[in-house]
Amino acid sequence: MGNNIPSLVEAGGAAGAPAPPTERQADRRHWATLVRQPELDTAVGALTQDSSLGVVITGAPGVGKSFLAGAVLSALGPNVHTMRLRASSGPSGPGAPPSTCLGPLLARLPKSAPSSGTGLLLALERMLADDAAGRDVVLTLDLVGPLAEDSVAVLMHLVLSRAARLLAIAPAVADLPPDLARLVRGGRIREIALGRIGVPETRRLVAAIVGGRVASSTIGEVHYACGGNPAEVYGIVHRERARGNLHERGGVWTLDRSVRPEPVRGADDLIRARWARESQDVREVIEQLAVARRVPITALAGLFGSEVLVDMEDRGLIAVDASQHRCAYLREPRMAELVRARLGPDRHRELASLMSLGGASEESGLDHEELISYVEWTLEVGSTPDPGLVLQSAAAAVELSEPDRALALLDRLPGLEGPLAFEAALRRAAALARLERRDEALSVLEAVPADVLGSLEAVDAARHAAAMSELRCWLSGAGDALEPLRAAWDRLAVRAEESGPDRAAAEVLDLAEFRAHAFTGDFMPILARLEAASRDADSSEGFRRGCSLVLAHAWAACGREADAAALLASIEFSAPRRTDEGEFMASAFSVWTAIGDWKRCVDLFEGYMDKGGRRLTLRGGIAELYLALAHLAAGHGSAALGPVLSAAAQLEEFPALNALRAAYAAAALAYAQIGDSGEAERFLALAAKARGPMFWQLAMCADQCEGAARTWLGQGDGPAVRLARAARDEAAGRTSAAGSAVFEASLVGGEREFLWIERLAHHRQGPLAHLCAAVASATRRRDVTGLLTAAEQAYELRLDAVEARCAALALDFARGEGNSVAAGLAQTRLDRLARVLPVLPLVPQTPAPMLTERERQIAVLAASGSSNRDIADELGVSVRTVEGHLYQVFMKLGVSSRAGLAGLV
Repeated sequence: MGNNIPSLVEAGGAAGAPAPPTERQADRRHWATLVRQPELDTAVGALTQDSSLGVVITGAPGVGKSFLAGAVLSALGPNVHTMRLRASSGPSGPGAPPSTCLGPLLARLPKSAPSSGTGLLLALERMLADDAAGRDVVLTLDLVGPLAEDSVAVLMHLVLSRAARLLAIAPAVADLPPDLARLVRGGRIREIALGRIGVPETRRLVAAIVGGRVASSTIGEVHYACGGNPAEVYGIVHRERARGNLHERGGVWTLDRSVRPEPVRGADDLIRARWARESQDVREVIEQLAVARRVPITALAGLFGSEVLVDMEDRGLIAVDASQHRCAYLREPRMAELVRARLGPDRHRELASLMSLGGASEESGLDHEELISYVEWTLEVGSTPDPGLVLQSAAAAVELSEPDRALALLDRLPGLEGPLAFEAALRRAAALARLERRDEALSVLEAVPADVLGSLEAVDAARHAAAMSELRCWLSGAGDALEPLRAAWDRLAVRAEESGPDRAAAEVLDLAEFRAHAFTGDFMPILARLEAASRDADSSEGFRRGCSLVLAHAWAACGREADAAALLASIEFSAPRRTDEGEFMASAFSVWTAIGDWKRCVDLFEGYMDKGGRRLTLRGGIAELYLALAHLAAGHGSAALGPVLSAAAQLEEFPALNALRAAYAAAALAYAQIGDSGEAERFLALAAKARGPMFWQLAMCADQCEGAARTWLGQGDGPAVRLARAARDEAAGRTSAAGSAVFEASLVGGEREFLWIERLAHHRQGPLAHLCAAVASATRRRDVTGLLTAAEQAYELRLDAVEARCAALALDFARGEGNSVAAGLAQTRLDRLARVLPVLPLVPQTPAPMLTERERQIAVLAASGSSNRDIADELGVSVRTVEGHLYQVFMKLGVSSRAGLAGLV
């Protein structure tokens, strides 16, 4: 299926021309099964095995159960006779009678059919056999409601007598009639439990539909909109293309704006039917959880009794989380949405008052999404939530990478005064900054009245100064980023004289100062304080962690790469579930590339994109940029090209972190590494035009990529640019950064550059520093053995470009010395690398000894292991002629046997 998948246009016609409903359904089924192939194969296998009685497909509404069932029937083809049955809910309301699913089947029996139970069963068997005409029979059953006992008995007989196999669809095994559930638990009917698809499956599906590369931000949006249901992806992609929202930009499919999820009507009907069948007590519990999202189980039991809750948990309606509050919640989020939609404002307020959710969301057990939706719904029905709760929800929305949602919540707040007005301004500034509207964010903070600032607690005043400082880092002409911090320190000193020191405020200001210095790469003035702060056992855990992440950056840049790697490992181990994920990943990239562990960077950012979800909307371009930079560090331009073009397309739409210049420069290097000089030069020109303040790490990467691209293209100014950068880095104490820049420039360098690399390596740590020193020393001394040893070290680090450089130099030097063995080893490496790297970073300059065409022909055959007789027979000459040519070859190449020819011809 994978290599013959039609594109969207092939499958569904022009974007603006809607296909007929049956065609659209077939298209959706086709694309949905692309990511359900294992489940499809399992179901088909179970329905064709003699030992199996059938299959039941289970899962929450909206995961594509019906689409998988349809795909199973399509896969079985015409050799199987299918009979569709459906257990409808019948009349709504509690106590509604169970339904029969066999009405259409029984209606077809002739009037002469026996009326006894046994006779009726036999008549049904004969009718199915006649309809099937020798084919296997599959009964498909969609369980929406309970089945009547007589229907269950008939189904059990047909299945157990092997007259038919069963293909059933149900929310869970517990929703099956008890007799059928026992067959599932006994393994005689195979359960295929469907969950919601993840980001990787969404990416694979969307890429197959559009027939090209898709930006990570787009994948995050589509995944959010489809709710993990693969059957919805095709419709979303088709709809957004028709609206002009989804389009191709530079070979990458991107979205102009967010995708609004649309309800799945069929799934909603099932949920409403299930709701209607529940008892009054159960429906009240569902209403309560729909409004409050999560409620401590003890509080819920006090209102409705434990028996109702136990029954609901057994039937899969509710679940209890593992938090200390032991909160109950509805298993199906869509049920909560539908129930809330039918509640009026008065009923909402009545239910909300029962749980008394005030300003402490953590005490209610709500997660971020639940808190936000609770506040949104409360505002929508006209109630007035606690302002503190609204501010919490706005902060939660920013953390979930939904700043627009945060701004909408803040816009609904009434006029605030004092500390609450300050908190609202801080939340608004954070949301605007996440949307790259930092000038507006700075204006919001500058507009906080002086009297309000003067009335704040010391720690809140420090937070205001820290936010101002961070925004100034990103804005040209906004002023010195450290000035707000100095002013805040002065105010804090005055307060300390009156009421004593405030450690929390001091920590906020210290960390803000460290980050401001790190933004520009000015590490040396803060390094000693930063090291002390990261070890201060009396400080808060959040402060120590923040300092440690900045310190990892600093050490990685300033020659303590191994120490940085150890520090980062301790941070990762102590908090595997990171709330400061963006900061951690930036530190990880700095550290791991500094020690040569580019592959770990690739794993990190690929994992982030697989699990990023909606965060990819704002940060997908940055993640793909880091991924591309990791590949480029190894010289893998081909692997980097896809993610870097995707990053550039996303950053052109949404300029996250002012990183567009870095993306253009990385694209230029990727094209240079694959030998496309025209595209490389075009992206270099784009990089030259894309300016603006950028985090030092990304600015360094942009400079490195630009210089390296020019070097790969053979432009004379490439090394000079790199060496100028190296001089600035060394002067600022950034030893590692300087060493990396000089090493890249030394590709066409001389003794000055090699001695510079060796000198810097004495002040560095880690395998990459040792490798650079080894390459420089061996090149300077024309040491063939040293270069081959360095090539092996590069191979162990999987740094293909460095290995190729070492092998090319070793080959040149070995040929110059007449060292055929070493030349053969170097040539063998180059031959392997030439199959991996489209363009070698360095091409051997010393030509091989000139052989005649016939001599080269014979030498190649001899080197491959052919005997003299084999060569003579193949070329149609005598053995003596072959021997004479080989003698000339040995003399010219300076070898004494056939083994010495390896790698020389």
